[in-house]
Amino acid sequence: MAKSFKELPALVQGVILAAVAVVVAGVVFYLYVWPLSEQRTSLEAKVKVLQAENEKNRAVERERTELLNRVAQLAKQLQTLRSIVPDEPATDQFVKMVYETAAGSTINLRSFVAQPLMSRDFYVEMPFSIRIDGTYYAMLSFFDRLARQQRIVSVTGLTLGPPAGGGQGRYTILPSETVGANCVVTTFFNRPQTAEPPPQPKKR
Repeated sequence: MAKSFKELPALVQGVILAAVAVVVAGVVFYLYVWPLSEQRTSLEAKVKVLQAENEKNRAVERERTELLNRVAQLAKQLQTLRSIVPDEPATDQFVKMVYETAAGSTINLRSFVAQPLMSRDFYVEMPFSIRIDGTYYAMLSFFDRLARQQRIVSVTGLTLGPPAGGGQGRYTILPSETVGANCVVTTFFNRPQTAEPPPQPKKR
């Protein structure tokens, strides 16, 4: 005849309780712990993927920053080059610069005559024939200042002589003036690049 749990020997009760505990633990593990473990494993895998993407994005961001810095440097260099050899003739600015350089050197600029432009492969030469007079050292200062200008200036065809006998119009030669000079000052600007014509379709 079946006995109640209390009537069973203590050893049997202990075995039954241990078995029940194992079964309950198995059920709890299967229903709660195992799904959480799988979810944790899945989340860890996603975290690794996100970390790899973040690292990749950080590398791309670093490359982007480097490229932006490089573009800024090149833009600055281009701006500097355009001030040395501009894209436009900027004739008025050049003439003003030469006159101001002459005035700063106490040189008299007697004539300033534009000459025909000379086109080269990548740039255009813009020459001017000038007549100047003054003292010898003031003339040296004038040419030195021209050489220090940001825009490139070339001086060719220099001939020296007495201060009188050249230039345009009537003007007075001061006793302190000792030398006159004729020369050609040339500056440059970039040659406009013409677009290549589109290819013609082949006739069938």
